[in-house]
Amino acid sequence: MKTKAVLLLCLFIAIGMTQLSAQGGIMFDTFIVTLRPGVTMDQYLDFLKTKYVSEYNKNFPGSKLTIGSTDSWRKRNQYSFFYTFESDKEYSKYYINDGKDMSDECKAAWEKMASVKQEVNKYISDSKQVEAEWEKWMDEVIVK
Repeated sequence: MKTKAVLLLCLFIAIGMTQLSAQGGIMFDTFIVTLRPGVTMDQYLDFLKTKYVSEYNKNFPGSKLTIGSTDSWRKRNQYSFFYTFESDKEYSKYYINDGKDMSDECKAAWEKMASVKQEVNKYISDSKQVEAEWEKWMDEVIVK
């Protein structure tokens, strides 16, 4: 099982590096969630992959959201958002001041996501953003 987890991690890293070199950039967010009674992680991920991702991709042109998850990571019920941007220009359209702040366009796009973000509460009762070791490593990688 550990071998599969390491291979999956290598796959995510390879995908991330490919995306970094081919596109304007990539951002990661990793979360651990507490599921509501009767909800499985597969049901929650299915919601994220079918509804949440499509809404994000519709509201953030020039950017794409991908979900990554496996319960064989260190923590159960952990998943990651991978935000990719077509170019530096697209990234800068949403995130200003070296990525520290959201632009008005970004804030407006997240406001359009309000109803689908509210629907998340049907599946989880708590969500905690965590830092994964591979995520720290990827943040330090600079591909030119």
